[in-house]
Amino acid sequence: MRDKIKWFWRYYRNYRYVLFVLIFLTPVQAAFQVTIPRMMEFTVDFVKNGEVAGNVAAVWLNNIGGQLGLSTAATFTLTLVLLGMVASILYAYVQGHRAWMNLRLEWLFRQTAFDGITSKGPDFFNKFRTGDLVTRMTDDVAEKLSWFACSGIFRLYEALLMVSFALVMMISIDPKLTLWTAGPLPLLILIFFKSASVLDKRYDYLQKKISKFNDVMEACFSGVRVVKAYTREKAQTDKYDRAAEKRREAEIATIRVQTIVESLYMYIWQFGIIIVLLAGGYMVINSNLSLGKLVAFIYYVVYMIFPMFDIGQFLVKSRQSAVSIDRLTELEKMTPMVSDNGSKTIKADIKGDLSFDKVSFSFPESERKIINDVSFDIKAGSTIALVGKVGSGKSWLINMLPRLVDPSGGTISLDGYDLRKFSLSDLRKNIGYVPQEPTLFSDTIRNNITFGRKDIAGSLVEGAVEVSQLKDEVATFSDGLDTAIGTRGVSISGGQKQRLALARALVGKPKILILDDCTSALDSRTETALWDRLHEVLPDMTAILITHRPDTLEQVDKVYVLDEGSIVESGSHDELMNNGGQYARIYKRYRLKEEVSE
Repeated sequence: MRDKIKWFWRYYRNYRYVLFVLIFLTPVQAAFQVTIPRMMEFTVDFVKNGEVAGNVAAVWLNNIGGQLGLSTAATFTLTLVLLGMVASILYAYVQGHRAWMNLRLEWLFRQTAFDGITSKGPDFFNKFRTGDLVTRMTDDVAEKLSWFACSGIFRLYEALLMVSFALVMMISIDPKLTLWTAGPLPLLILIFFKSASVLDKRYDYLQKKISKFNDVMEACFSGVRVVKAYTREKAQTDKYDRAAEKRREAEIATIRVQTIVESLYMYIWQFGIIIVLLAGGYMVINSNLSLGKLVAFIYYVVYMIFPMFDIGQFLVKSRQSAVSIDRLTELEKMTPMVSDNGSKTIKADIKGDLSFDKVSFSFPESERKIINDVSFDIKAGSTIALVGKVGSGKSWLINMLPRLVDPSGGTISLDGYDLRKFSLSDLRKNIGYVPQEPTLFSDTIRNNITFGRKDIAGSLVEGAVEVSQLKDEVATFSDGLDTAIGTRGVSISGGQKQRLALARALVGKPKILILDDCTSALDSRTETALWDRLHEVLPDMTAILITHRPDTLEQVDKVYVLDEGSIVESGSHDELMNNGGQYARIYKRYRLKEEVSE
C-alpha cells in the first residue's frame, strides 16, 4: 500500500492547490449537506406541534430569525434554501476539480509511461510485445487508473466523511437506533477481505487477455501483406476469434465477481432502512421518538447508502487499479540499457575519427557475447564496410555508435572522447542512421524526412531527396513531397522506402553516416549514382556500411569481416581478395548471385 501511495504522490505533488481544494473543501461541503436533515427535523416537528421546543438548536435558530423579523416558518424555509445552495455550489466546485484532475492524471500517466518506454533498449522490446504495451498505456491507464486516481480516492474520502458526520448526527438523535442501523458494517468488512484476493486474480488475468487480444490485432495488421500473399485470412480470422472469445470470457468472469461484490455492499446496507422504518416507527408510535427525528434519521440512512456504495466501489476498484499500477511499475523497473549522463557537447569542428578499443557486448542476462573484444580505428572522412554472415554481430556493432546500446566491455571513442561523455541528443544529431528495415510513418514524404525537426529548411529536404536518388520519382507523385505514403509506407516500393529513410538521415548533414544494408533493394545503377552524389555533397563524412553488394565493396576504403562477434579479416577489397579468405568467398558468392539474376 505504501508503494502505491508513493506512486500516486509523484503525480500529485505538483498540484497542491487542487489537493487543498479536495482535502479541505470536501468536509465543508459534507458538513453543510448533513445539516439539511436536521432542518427537516425542526420543520416537521414545528408543523406537527405548532411550536419550537425541546431542541436547543431549533430554538436558537428561531430566535435569530425573530431578531431579523422573520417568522418561524420563513426562518426554517430560508435556512433550508441557503444550506442547499451552499452545499450544491461547494459540491459543484469540488466535483469540477475532481474531473479536471482525472483528465490531467490520465495524461500524466500515459505520457510518463510513453517517455519511459522510448528510453528503453532492445531487451525491453524483446520482453514486452507491442500489443501488450498498447494495452498498458490505454486500457490500464484510461479504463482502470484515471478515474480511480482522483475521483475514486476522493469519493472514498467524501464517503467516509459523510458516513462519519451522519453517524454523529444519528447518535445525537438516538444512539440505540443508530446501533441497530450500523449492524451491517461488520458483514461488509468481512466481504471485502474475502473478495480481495479473488478480485486481484480476476483483474490480472483479464489484463493479460486484453494484451493478448491486442497483440493478435497488431501482428495481423502489421503483416497484412504476408497474410494475403499466403491466403491466410481464414487462419488469422480464427486466431482473432479465439483471442476475442478468451477476452470475452475473462471480461464476463471479472464483471460477474465485481457485480456480486458491489451489489452486496449496495443491498446489505439497505437493510438499515428497513430497521429504521420498523424500529423507528415503533418508537414514534410509543412517543419515544418525534416524527421529525424519524424523518431526519431516514434521511441520514439514505445519505449513507450511496457513500457505502462508493466505499464498496473503492474497495473493488482499488484492487483493479493496484493491478494496473503493478503493470506500469513493471515497465518502469526495467532500467534503460543506455543512460544519458554525458555533458560534453560536440563542436562544429568535429572531425569524425572513431576508435573501437576492446569492445564487447552481451545482454545482462546472457552469457553469450554478441561482440567479442573488437578493436579497430576509422579515420575521419573514410568509408568502411562491415561484412559477415547472418548473426555475426554487424548490426549490434554499429548500434553502439549512436548509443542505441552501450558496450558491456571496452570503449568507443569519437575524436578521442568516450561516446558516453557526450549528451545523447548532441551525439545523435551528428549521426545519420538508416537501419536494415526502414521505418516509415503514416504521414507525408516531407514529414517522414524532417521527422519533427523544425529547424530543417525546405531546401535541405529537397537536397536530401536529390542525393538519395528519389527526386525524379517524387516529381511523379500527385502532391510531390506532401504526398501521404500510408501506413508504414504501404503505397511506395521497397527501394523507395530505403531511399526515403536515407534522405531522412542525410537531411541533418551528419558527420557520421551509418547504413545497415539499406541499399539492398536498389539496382546497381541507382546505387552507383547514390554514392557519387553522396561523396560529392558530403566529402568529409565518415561512412560505415553493412553491405554485401560487390560494387559497393569495391569502392570502400577498408573492409572488416566479422564472424561470431570477432573481426577475422580486415583490409582493402583488393588485399582481401588476394588473401583468398572468408571475404573472398563472400564476395564471389554475391557476385555470382548478381550475375545469375541479370
